[in-house]
Amino acid sequence: MPLPPAQADSPTVSIASAVGSMALAIFLFASMNAMVKALGDTYPLSQIVFFRAFFALISIWPMIRAAGGLRSLRTERPWGHAWRCAAGVTAMACGFAAIMMLPLANAAALGFTAPLFTTVLAVLILGERVRWRRTLALILGFCGVLVMLSPKLGLSGDVPAGATTEGMVLGSVLALAGAASAALAMISIRRLSATEPSTTIVFWFMITACVASGILLPFQFVMPDLKGLLLLVTIGLFGGVAQLLLTRAYRSAPVAVVAPFDYTAMVWATLYGYLIWDEVPETAVWIGAAIVIGSGVYITLREIRLGVSRTPPVRLRGELP
Repeated sequence: MPLPPAQADSPTVSIASAVGSMALAIFLFASMNAMVKALGDTYPLSQIVFFRAFFALISIWPMIRAAGGLRSLRTERPWGHAWRCAAGVTAMACGFAAIMMLPLANAAALGFTAPLFTTVLAVLILGERVRWRRTLALILGFCGVLVMLSPKLGLSGDVPAGATTEGMVLGSVLALAGAASAALAMISIRRLSATEPSTTIVFWFMITACVASGILLPFQFVMPDLKGLLLLVTIGLFGGVAQLLLTRAYRSAPVAVVAPFDYTAMVWATLYGYLIWDEVPETAVWIGAAIVIGSGVYITLREIRLGVSRTPPVRLRGELP
């Protein structure tokens, strides 16, 4: 679905506003992930996912009202939403689980593989053609993944202090599974966006996440103290507000301008990890992340040039680590 033109007074103001919105959105998502990690030892995954979805739904209600309120949420494509929601909830659950098990920077870096998986799935599901340049970028990107995983597979380096080899391997697998599921969600969104407004896609995803996690709550719920409750609520509010800012950024400037700022998440993840948990990414993570990010940026810019829609406004960064 094409994005409406920017509403700013001038292109310069529009781009500056978009970049600011994107930078703030990524900061909020990174802060949300840090809170998820902080709560991971005390509260079950289902409870964190529920609060993330429920309070995000509340925070994006103004966007739904602006789109026409409850009437705008009716859909004639329930199965399309079902596939998108299943993939999105899986991505969120795997991503949050990976955050709890891995250093923040490792989880963030592996989450950047989502554009690589999206390109592969676009070929398999949508029948898109990928020429040699993007094929080479894909190969290099997945080589970057192998570089990041090399310490965990015993190929080089050591496991970070306080972690186990088994936990690092499982966390890495979950991070990649989350990225692949997020890519599948993006493919579903591409199809839905032909007829469905972004608010409808976001709403049904949030409702599904609430229901799916809510089923487990009676068996796993941990009564939060005041600090825990504030963090759980803030996770949802930060995720919802960040989604609004992300939408504003992509509506106000070309994708090629704002998309690269997504990778500033690595900076915030590294900073939070170091300040709170004394985490210092291994050299292999930095090298692999640089390769993956470079491949992802190239693929994104190449798809923009070729006119492939990435439907960024309905992308929920909270589905990823």
